[in-house]
Amino acid sequence: MQYGEFKINQSEGVILSGDIRLGGFVFAKGRALTQEDIALFKSFDVYSVFGAVFEEGDVDFKIAQQQIAAQICGSGLGYLNDNDGICRIAAAQDGIFMADDIRLDKFNSFNENIVLNAIKPHTAVKAGDVVAELEIVPPLVKEEEINEMIFRLSGNENLLKVVESEEQTAVLLYPHLLNDEVENRHFTSVVMKLVTNLGDTGLVFKQEVNSRYSREAVADSLFDAYSLKADVVFVLSPFKSAGREGVIAKGVAAAVDEIVNFSVPQLGASDLLIAQKGETKVIVVPYAYDTADTAEIDRLIKKAIFTQQLSEAVFARKHAGHIAFAEKLGEEDQKRLIMPKGQAGEGKADIGIVVLAAGQGRRAGLNKLMAEDKNGQPMFLQAVNAAIASKAKPVFVVTGYRHEEMEEWLDKFDVNVLYNPSYAAGVKTSINMGLKSVPSSCDGAIILPADMPYIEAAELNKLIGKFDKNAEKQVCMLANKGVKSNPVLWSKSLYDKADIVPENAAMRAVFVEHADYTKLVEVKDTKKLRDVNFPNDVEEFKK
Repeated sequence: MQYGEFKINQSEGVILSGDIRLGGFVFAKGRALTQEDIALFKSFDVYSVFGAVFEEGDVDFKIAQQQIAAQICGSGLGYLNDNDGICRIAAAQDGIFMADDIRLDKFNSFNENIVLNAIKPHTAVKAGDVVAELEIVPPLVKEEEINEMIFRLSGNENLLKVVESEEQTAVLLYPHLLNDEVENRHFTSVVMKLVTNLGDTGLVFKQEVNSRYSREAVADSLFDAYSLKADVVFVLSPFKSAGREGVIAKGVAAAVDEIVNFSVPQLGASDLLIAQKGETKVIVVPYAYDTADTAEIDRLIKKAIFTQQLSEAVFARKHAGHIAFAEKLGEEDQKRLIMPKGQAGEGKADIGIVVLAAGQGRRAGLNKLMAEDKNGQPMFLQAVNAAIASKAKPVFVVTGYRHEEMEEWLDKFDVNVLYNPSYAAGVKTSINMGLKSVPSSCDGAIILPADMPYIEAAELNKLIGKFDKNAEKQVCMLANKGVKSNPVLWSKSLYDKADIVPENAAMRAVFVEHADYTKLVEVKDTKKLRDVNFPNDVEEFKK
């Protein structure tokens, strides 16, 4: 593609980079100029235009926008290319708009000529509401750029979707210190604002639980709240929390599975605590919620309410830009919406994948995972590429040793990166972290060690093809002539047992225990199953 300014006498066939208005005529972005157009331009004393000349391998921007929109649109969304050069993505049903700020930010870092803006995530929408807009800036783009963009987006769930709004129930827990009029008036003020700000989430506040202000009483009262079978428990505080060591935090910690967020960087209202107990979300509302600017706090609360599996990484997020929520497609345009094909076929299993890239690789005598091949790509990235190219999604990459360097490479892809600070304690900590993050909508997950640089997407897809969506317990793994090998696909009912295949797999109790429903996928090329353990293996990989 030749892109730039062209003299008007040499501009026949030039494709305009933007709309040009001449008198009552509008020449739209993407129009290829004719001799008649050139004559009209000259009559308006226009002697140069900015645009592009088509070359082999170029794609029209509208076609490219449709290809990317089809990749990022999930359930409940359709897309439409308008004459103004913008691809509009709109809700095809009433529901809640789902997106993730960090993934939106990452999308916009992939290619400076491809821009995506969206409304705020977790916003209630109606059919026809425009929730996002996609633009490719130049009128032409290289096909290889679009293919690269789609590959980078292929390792995760669809970036955008609209899900049906389901009623969720909430319980309010009041730990009383003084239990006087001032304290109760404060609680009422906080609750009124909370109900107003979360009015579009479908939350129904069903009951209240009172507690004394002590660590033990808060913990006991939380268990009382769980018995009410609520989806969310909001805990209010009689004064600002003292952080991780405070009474509320300690009481909550004693009654939940995990605290995933201890605070937000907001003056005066930093004490937002978010935790999870089974399927119940526990949210400690900042003391000054009723008087503070709560836009960021509400964003995180809604994220907690609608996110299936909570983790600390989910809340370590920066802001993303949003479009104004003001446009709605007309009835005719709604009929023209293009609906992307579903990601999973009828009756097929949804499988996530966890790439283990946290280890130090001591047997190799160096950090083998960062060893580079002849093309300059680190070893761990080969396994990540295979995971992205497979039918498994979302992709989670667990990092540890030298994680900063790894994450620089991973910034190029729309995958989920989990840092394991306990990586030195063994691979089991990384497995547990990865599997805890796999959405509950997945039927199972593949565990793939990152020191398998020769594995390909085809082998991962064979594992997925072997998996029976309707079987509660199953283990699928690759093998050569009966010798078991990584990676391993575990059904979600077995996540607490999940492990990788060591050299002595035949003797490992966990594989013996589940032998009755273990399925082997034969692989003839043993190189694809090879892992890199020793210095000579690393040297061979580098060649």
